[in-house]
Amino acid sequence: MTEGSGSASFALLDDCDSTASARSSRLYSGFVRERVCTDPAHLDEVDAALAQDLRDGLHAVVVGDYEFGRNLQRAQPGDAPLRFLLYARCERLSRDEVDAWLARQDGGGAPSIAGVAHVSKSVARDAFDAAIDAVHDALRAGDSYQVNYTYRLDFDVFGTPLALYRRLRARQPVRYGALIALPDGAWVVSCSPELFVEKHGDVLRARPMKGTAPRSADPQQDAASAAFLANDPKNRAENVMIVDLLRNDVSRIARTGTVKVPALFSVEPYASVWQMTSTVEAGWRDGTSFAAMLRALFPCGSITGAPKHKTMQLIDAIESTPRGLYTGAIGWLDAPSDERAAGCGDFCLSVAIRTLTLDAAQAEAEAGAPAPSTASAGRRRGTMGVGAGIVLDSVAADEYAECELKARFLTDADPGFQLFETT
Repeated sequence: MTEGSGSASFALLDDCDSTASARSSRLYSGFVRERVCTDPAHLDEVDAALAQDLRDGLHAVVVGDYEFGRNLQRAQPGDAPLRFLLYARCERLSRDEVDAWLARQDGGGAPSIAGVAHVSKSVARDAFDAAIDAVHDALRAGDSYQVNYTYRLDFDVFGTPLALYRRLRARQPVRYGALIALPDGAWVVSCSPELFVEKHGDVLRARPMKGTAPRSADPQQDAASAAFLANDPKNRAENVMIVDLLRNDVSRIARTGTVKVPALFSVEPYASVWQMTSTVEAGWRDGTSFAAMLRALFPCGSITGAPKHKTMQLIDAIESTPRGLYTGAIGWLDAPSDERAAGCGDFCLSVAIRTLTLDAAQAEAEAGAPAPSTASAGRRRGTMGVGAGIVLDSVAADEYAECELKARFLTDADPGFQLFETT
């Protein structure tokens, strides 16, 4: 547990649909302590301490690596963290108030210059094709029905993390944005469009995202692309596989007979892609702890494939680098509304896609140059993952193109003065 350090740490959980009448964005400040779990055997102990923190009036932000979820499902220790950042204050903000707060931290005007350079992939094209061949071999052997294969983009960051978030946020407004200054000086910059799981009262909801099609500047072509995605048998098959997986996972902590799918094959627009989502809902089983929920659902099946346990073994064997926070979870956890109630309060977690992790700055700003703590200027390295769901009829060239399409969220962003290079 880290306590009393990281005074500059804050967390903005940013909902583009937040309004003055229903403020759903959250700004956490006044860092108090951090609780970290790396061994799933200690999760209940950490969860109990966290519950007491919440009863004592602190506010929790959740940041969990994919590999922690993998280790949790295998009940094995490891180094990957599940982090609970605890703050003294949580302020609810509208979208306009978030805009104003970000502008104040960034000098009061338009977004400062910020972007990425020297972007490189963790896999070469021939290695990507070989990985898809390995996935196809596993699918033909019956080891999995679908594998979510991913790789990493590594890059240099210029400008401040906050300015970079402003630019990415302007390009892709989402309901599950996050800008987090971690206590160790690293940052999380996330524009995730995907809900992992949320609890409001006694309703549990998941909204897996599986299925992608490109946007077009031509309205007719754009509409045709959306219609194609909505009716494409391959994308529907991939989506329904994950819906079935999520229904099974959710049923472990749901009241008997309450699991339902109120929306299937919805198509949602984003800056560069159309995405297909479906919604799974259930009644929350009284007395269920946050730790029990994580054991049932984490990591999200939309970013593993099905069946989950065997497919995670394939991911370990085929992917060349750890995922880290990418495809993990980011969000918030509240205290129960009734302090006497067992179990946990409301929460909301996103799937950490379209998510950058930025190292601590390698150099401080020039001596004497005023810089707010939220700016943290200096050279940084960053990482972002991209991936695609692979089924037996997937074509490597098409999946590679889909990954590059998803990467445009970052690589097409306007840095404020020039384009950057990729390798």
